[in-house]
Amino acid sequence: MLLRFRSSFLGLFALGSLIACAKPAPPAHTAQDAKTEGPTGREEPPPPAEPKDLTLPQVEVSTLENGLQVNTIVSDQLPVVYATLVVRSGSESDPDRIPGLSGLVAQMLKEGTTKRSGAEIAEQIEFLGADLWTSSDEESTYVGVRALAEHLEQAMIILAEVAGQPAFDPKELDKLKRRELDRLALSEREPGYIARRTFYRELYGQHPYGTVDTTPPAVKRVRRQDMMRWHRSHFVGKNAFLIVAGDVSPDDVRDVAEETLGSWRAGRRAVPDYDEPPKPTGRRILVVDRPGSVQSVIYMGNLAIRRANREWIPLTVSNQVLGGSAASRLFMDLREKRSLTYGAYSAIGERVEVGPFVAYASVRTEVTTEAVDAFFEHLERIHREPASTEELVNAKRYLSDSFPLQVDTPGKLAELVMKARTYGLPDDYWDKYRNWIRNTSASEAHYVARSYIRPEETLVVVVGQAADFARSLDRFGPVTVISPDGEVKARFEDARSKPGQPSGAKPKAID
Repeated sequence: MLLRFRSSFLGLFALGSLIACAKPAPPAHTAQDAKTEGPTGREEPPPPAEPKDLTLPQVEVSTLENGLQVNTIVSDQLPVVYATLVVRSGSESDPDRIPGLSGLVAQMLKEGTTKRSGAEIAEQIEFLGADLWTSSDEESTYVGVRALAEHLEQAMIILAEVAGQPAFDPKELDKLKRRELDRLALSEREPGYIARRTFYRELYGQHPYGTVDTTPPAVKRVRRQDMMRWHRSHFVGKNAFLIVAGDVSPDDVRDVAEETLGSWRAGRRAVPDYDEPPKPTGRRILVVDRPGSVQSVIYMGNLAIRRANREWIPLTVSNQVLGGSAASRLFMDLREKRSLTYGAYSAIGERVEVGPFVAYASVRTEVTTEAVDAFFEHLERIHREPASTEELVNAKRYLSDSFPLQVDTPGKLAELVMKARTYGLPDDYWDKYRNWIRNTSASEAHYVARSYIRPEETLVVVVGQAADFARSLDRFGPVTVISPDGEVKARFEDARSKPGQPSGAKPKAID
């Protein structure tokens, strides 16, 4: 049998060879072919077509008697509905003694109501084939549900119950505390988490944006009464809005919202009162020492701009040139050219108040100083000179042409409306968004880059093995070395202020 198989295989192989030899030679290239082929001989792709205008669905707005705003987006692409209740209070409204309280409240909402346990809620959601989620960020707390459009009423009943009647059961709270303490203990081992926490704390000071997470003492301290008090103050009609998107009608949504959320107290809009972020006085370099680390995590940036500022869009174009994607300057230089990292990026943080500009990467310990130097080269370049015509065209095309991917589902449409309401954007903002991007000029992009990306006011945070690089960072500015707990271990003066002094001079004595 084996010999017969080999003989058959050899015969087929020989037959295939004869057929291949008998194939006619490919036709000679013509002059027309040469016009469509690139330097490698392969045909060049056709140029991109002109982008088509998008017409976004209209947002139908109504307001319940208790002040809760209802936003409805009709989208019949799929028989589904997305409903998100947005409470206009997040971590910026946390009490000083319990940072992260809003996030803890958000997690407890799904753990049971005064009518049903968390397990019963989960079972009902599964029966409907739906999804239920809760979360919070700096400005808001969210309760959302996705379900079939025919189950809108049942889904909204569950959403309203979870949001409005949480039990804050002491046993479930104890479980949450144990989970949070375990999570925080693991996070303390992650250099990326330490870098982010340290960066925002140093950048914003006592401002609420400077707190990116809760703390073990806060978790241990929080009581059921604290959660009930915070919930009672912030989950009220005038401090919330509802967004429903999908195969629904505005009248049905209004009726269901009135039935499920109309009994909420009107209350009042929560306006947090907090300190202003510290004013920068120059560069600062903070090294968080983690002996034994083989990588360094770098965060660097400055306070930049409010999300509602009209210069946000041209600044986004400039950031796209600098570090917005894998085709931007930072990535192409630090990864592709110098092989310092797997990826280097920059971003403009979205905030109601002043948001940050931040650039970041993880690099090998031995190239930490070179990477910081490369970052400063690019920050100074984007600050000093306009982007080239090709860079600007590519950046605007990327931002404009990728925008349709942000509106291709009802859930994504709801997210855009959520941003508009949260940040106070005009009702027609997203309709004009792509045109504003396309019309950004080189001079405008350069002007906002000079205004909001400020190399001489940059805060640099590096988490890694300080002994290998901390002294050499003084060439960029004054350096402070601290432990992960914040204890100061060493300081190095700014070598730039002492001409002729070599970088890495003897550390200044600590008082």
